[in-house]
Amino acid sequence: MKISIITICFNNEKDIRSTIESVINQTYKNIEYIIVDGASKDKTIEIVNEYKDKIAKIITEPDKGLYDAINKGIKNSTGDVVGLIHAGDRLHDNEVIAKIAKHFQENNIDLCYGHSKIVNGDNIIIRVNKSSEYEPFLMKKGWMPSHLSFYAKRELFKQYGYYNLKYKIAADYELLLRFIYFNKIKASLLDEYIVIFSLGGTSTKGLKNIYIQNKECWMAWKDNGQIAPFYTIPMKLFRKIPQFIRAKFI
Repeated sequence: MKISIITICFNNEKDIRSTIESVINQTYKNIEYIIVDGASKDKTIEIVNEYKDKIAKIITEPDKGLYDAINKGIKNSTGDVVGLIHAGDRLHDNEVIAKIAKHFQENNIDLCYGHSKIVNGDNIIIRVNKSSEYEPFLMKKGWMPSHLSFYAKRELFKQYGYYNLKYKIAADYELLLRFIYFNKIKASLLDEYIVIFSLGGTSTKGLKNIYIQNKECWMAWKDNGQIAPFYTIPMKLFRKIPQFIRAKFI
């Protein structure tokens, strides 16, 4: 099984190296690594090129934002399964992709997802997102696995569509809602930590972005032909509280 891993970046000279090394140091070797750079103005591409013999494709050109870059990476991939790791984030350990491949090979599934840790600028864990086994009612209760913890068969994007560029912050939520809930693909929990990502992504940059994100999450239901229950978004926010508590015990 070939697994395509896509990293998107833009002016990430300070943290791109750790991301790249978390991928190329994986024990699983059938990895197609693709980096999509939005025409960085700093030394990001210089650093990327230091590893070019271990990167299948390097794309560097202007894009229309985060989700446009992700779509570009997926469309240029050839793997059986596709996953993401953004610049500044890293795979949890060197065995992660081997565990994901084994999970796909041993189970008749379309998508797998796992757990994630969120760290601050000092690399201190401040949130821990432990996902549960999927049940359809969970998405109405605000459930969603971490975006970077899920890996999906590439054919799903051709069948059900790519990230919707209408969404500026919550296209990941809309895509998972579309895949898992509305199209009922076979999703399965891999009970492992998949990714460590840094606080400060687009969805957490200030109250305005948090408001926009949750408004878009509401829109995602409507665009897929349903109205979200009144409690979905409040429960989505409430679910973050245990993540902070759980971090105290890691």
